This record gives sequence, structure tokens and C-alpha cells, in this order.
Amino acid sequence: MSTRPDFRPGQRVGGRYVIVRPVGRWQIGTAYAATEGRAETPRLILAMDLQRGALSQYLRWVRTEADQARVLPEGLWVPLGGGHIFGDRVYMALPELRGRSLTRLVSDEGSLDEEKATRIAEQICRLVGRAHAEGVCLGCLRPSNVFLMPGGPIRPAVFDVGLARGLSRLLARPPRPSASYTPPDAKPEMPVATDDVFAMGGLLYYMLTARKPPASDANGLRVPAPPSWRRRSSELATYVDPIVMKAMAPLARDRFDYAEELADALQALVEVFRLSPDARAVLGLPGSPDTERPARHTHPHYLHDLLGIPAEPTTEIAAIDDPLETDG
Repeated sequence: MSTRPDFRPGQRVGGRYVIVRPVGRWQIGTAYAATEGRAETPRLILAMDLQRGALSQYLRWVRTEADQARVLPEGLWVPLGGGHIFGDRVYMALPELRGRSLTRLVSDEGSLDEEKATRIAEQICRLVGRAHAEGVCLGCLRPSNVFLMPGGPIRPAVFDVGLARGLSRLLARPPRPSASYTPPDAKPEMPVATDDVFAMGGLLYYMLTARKPPASDANGLRVPAPPSWRRRSSELATYVDPIVMKAMAPLARDRFDYAEELADALQALVEVFRLSPDARAVLGLPGSPDTERPARHTHPHYLHDLLGIPAEPTTEIAAIDDPLETDG
């Protein structure tokens, strides 16, 4: 990676962006705070090294990404443009990073309660589902690149530079995919909706246990232990088990087909969690005071849905979290 400074404060980049300051050195490059246009809209500029001879491919790729960004929902922070710096060094323009990542949230607060974790996961699913509706699958969801906006209702955002959509093959030193959030049947540079479903199941597992889920294998012989196995004192964790296990099934055909289908399942869980223990007892739901508690926690192969859902070096740089770090 280049060690010379790419940009200096006050420098204009691409005729649109003005560099404010360097903010961090990440695995794939150096990040700079910047502004765009007369409105001085906050932006992030990321300077990266490409493989030799990949410049023309990168310029075509980033134009395609910028075109897609125009139709994607607010809350998906994807490439807005990019260009050439010198040699094999290029830059990418992205929305400003705001809020707190899931990695930081869990590091600060520990594992989340079932209702909070499920509500966050549902909103992430809704956001990603809207991207799927526009024909864009991410393929690179992990706790470090999912952010929660401060204040008010839950508002997640996803920071995605496009690694799984073709950027990795262009970079000189691309980060490895996270085995904990990438399904074993994923195809390089061809992310599909069920890949994102798998990752969202992993995000829920992480929020509930404060641990990254163990990697699965393509033969289905190794699957993550259900969250309830790490939350043995919780009466509600077993409700989450079937949904996490279905979302993280090793084979795509066994997962939820769509992000919205997973979101609906999570919404139903939130409604159950908001019932009083007595109300759950009247409904005969597991874990309520008047129903017999199972002798053992949910088996990892138990995919039946309890809720009846269908079975189908330079200037000094301040240290900040790297949203592109490998979580697994």
C-alpha cells in the first residue's frame, strides 16, 4: 500500500469533493472526511491500491455502482463515484459514516435482550429487502459495517463499498470474506438474496450472544449452535432459535427466500416478546410460567417455526473503527 499522502486538507478531488482531514487508515486504504458541492454535504473519500492494470475496470465498475446508488434506499451507504489518483492508486466517494456500529454497540453493552436484538434485525432486513427489490444484493454484511443512528426510533444503515460485487478482484490486497457471515454456498462476485439472509441471521446471533457465529459447511454437517445454548437463563431465547437456524441454514434452499420473509418472522417475534408471561401462558406458548419447560434447548437441526410461519504515513491520522475489518 502506498505510504505517501494522497490528499491534503483543502484539496479539491474530482472537481466535486473538498478534503477536510484524514480520519483513519483501514485495511483496504486511507479514509478522509470531505464535503461535496456548495451545500458542503459530508462525504467520505477512500483511497485504495488496485491490482496492476485494473484501472479501466475500476473506473467502469465505480460508474455502475454510482448509477445503482441513485435508486437504492436511504440508509445504504454505497459508492457515489470515484476516480484516479496516480499509478494504481484510486479513490472512492461514499456517504459520511454516522452512528455506532453493531460491533461497537455489543462491545459497549454486551449481548442485547431478545426484543431489542430482534427489532434491530427486523429493521436491517427491511432496509436490505428494499435493496433487493432494486436488484442489488450486498453479500458483505457484518457487525462492523452495520450502523445505528443516534436518537429516536431504530434506524440502521449499512456501509457497503461493494467488495462482494466485484471490488475485491480489483484491489491489490482485498480483505478476506468473513466466514461467520458468508454462507458456504456463496459464489464469488455473484451475491444473491439468500446470502444476505444468511448474514442477517448471523447478525442476530451476534447481538444475542456477543459472539460471532461459527462457520457452517456446505454439506450441512456443521451448523451454528442455537442462541439459546448461550442464553440458558432466558425464557425467550428458544423462540429465536428456529428463525436464526433457518436463516443460517448451510444450503440456500433451506433458508428464508427473501429478506422481507425473514423480516416478517422477526416482526412476529417482537409481538410475542411484548406479551406478558400470563398472556403467553394463555396462548400456551413455550417458556410461559404455566407450560412445561423443555428438558433441553433447541436442537441445532430443529428448523420448525414455533410461530407457524411457512416452512419455506503521512499526516497524523485519528484512530477510528474500520467498518471493513474481518469479523470472522
